[in-house]
Amino acid sequence: MFIGVMKKGDHVLSITSELIAIQRKNGEIDILPLLRDETGLRVNTEGIITIGYGNNTVQTEVGGVTFTTF
Repeated sequence: MFIGVMKKGDHVLSITSELIAIQRKNGEIDILPLLRDETGLRVNTEGIITIGYGNNTVQTEVGGVTFTTF
């Protein structure tokens, strides 16, 4: 099995049966949830969470609308 989710300069922080946590070159962290289906293991692209720099805000997009909470 090969999971190609890294770019040059990235570092793996954690791997479990449920997720992969990657620190990107810019310092942000992507948490990639894993799904097992009939084709095998894959990344749930709809559930990716990025932890980045900001002013204690959380943003999410639903149906093309971005919601921000403080």
